[in-house]
Amino acid sequence: MKITAKELRQIIREELNLQEKKDPKAKVRNRGDVVFPAGSSKVLDDKDHYPVNTEKEARAALGYVNHYKKSPPWYDGSLQSMVDKVANKVKRKFPDIEVSAAAEKPGKG
Repeated sequence: MKITAKELRQIIREELNLQEKKDPKAKVRNRGDVVFPAGSSKVLDDKDHYPVNTEKEARAALGYVNHYKKSPPWYDGSLQSMVDKVANKVKRKFPDIEVSAAAEKPGKG
């Protein structure tokens, strides 16, 4: 099995993220790269939402965000703006992940 340089870089990035130490007693957990950090003006509950440190997490974020029928109570904005932000973050961070048109429409799940 051959691995491209891009795939190797991704594997290394994922391994480095796994090695980061988290303080379980911290008031706000360091979740690494998230779509909506606790300090965002759109986040009302002071928690991080939708971590996208790995391809697996990015795919999960796309799936989870589309389960909503309306904006969640922790989000200050429209459901469409939340879906757009998650989809755009995934596209930028993981260009190899194909984000379908259905994934960019809220409430498909």
